[in-house]
Amino acid sequence: MSPGAKVHGKGTKGTSQIVIDESRHVIVGATFTGPGIGELLHAATIAVAGEVPLAVLWHAVPSFPTVSEVWLRLLEAYGL
Repeated sequence: MSPGAKVHGKGTKGTSQIVIDESRHVIVGATFTGPGIGELLHAATIAVAGEVPLAVLWHAVPSFPTVSEVWLRLLEAYGL
């Protein structure tokens, strides 16, 4: 759960998942559901199209409080 999701209201629900190419350490796919995902889709498009390494994405701190905080949770779940 991203604390920033609360800006859309209490009990806001959604899902997020990324697909990582382990050999290159880049995101090759992402899915998001729920309100306010437009900002997540745009960020995912940049990460995938630009083949941005996960180690670099880790330093791209999302604004707070926003739904974009989910990027931190996804990268933490991966182990960064």
